[in-house]
Amino acid sequence: MTRFPLPERVSGGVAVFADSHLGQVEGDGEDFLSALSEVASRGLTTVVLLGDIFHYFIGDAKFETPLVRRVVAGWGELAARGISFRYVEGNRDFYLAGTRWAAPFCRYGIVDGVEAGGRRFAFVHGDRVNTEDLPYRFWRVLSKNPVSRGVMKVLPGAVARWIVSRTEARLYRTNFRHKKKLPTASLLAEADRARAAGYDELLVGHFHREWRSPGEGTVLILPAWLEERRHVEIAPDGTLAVVEEPTASRARRRAAPTGSA
Repeated sequence: MTRFPLPERVSGGVAVFADSHLGQVEGDGEDFLSALSEVASRGLTTVVLLGDIFHYFIGDAKFETPLVRRVVAGWGELAARGISFRYVEGNRDFYLAGTRWAAPFCRYGIVDGVEAGGRRFAFVHGDRVNTEDLPYRFWRVLSKNPVSRGVMKVLPGAVARWIVSRTEARLYRTNFRHKKKLPTASLLAEADRARAAGYDELLVGHFHREWRSPGEGTVLILPAWLEERRHVEIAPDGTLAVVEEPTASRARRRAAPTGSA
């Protein structure tokens, strides 16, 4: 069961990005950093990264690529300019807490929450919402624990990368099947837990489609940056808007499933 923290009051506005899966489109890392720099130039002071920012983001040097180095360095540069980064762990994020790759983040965890303009917004990635996706739930328990982390650290780089690739390929079919139809009952139950903790709205990623639950703002699933180049902005007065970026034409549009999501 999700335990939501007390929201942290922020000022200056919040930008929320989900599911960019960087590394899938040429130049997407620079485009992503440009989008972050642009929101900072307009005075937004908090950025929430709602998981799966890289196709894989693993806190070990054997998985670090030039793209990861460049983007993490860019986050550090923006943090030095006063941007507060908060990272909500996705299903493709592993063993990052306490490592140098998480250094730009003022907060890292599987759930988060902020207060802006008197409204409270809770954040989860969304991979743990669907209780019917039993293969993924089993894999999460198996892969995200200290024993698996220890094994990963001693494996040769080529072997570790092969295991990650093979595991992802085997899980893709069930993962896609459970994303085709939104688990609306589970999403609304998660929103109920957020409201019980004092939040007005729950923001979710993972499902690679924009969706808002009926009624007064309860659940908002963010569009995937990978496929739409859109993000959410929360103004200092608490109003929320979905913003399309100038690079939208370079997004990887959704197609028939031939790979991962």
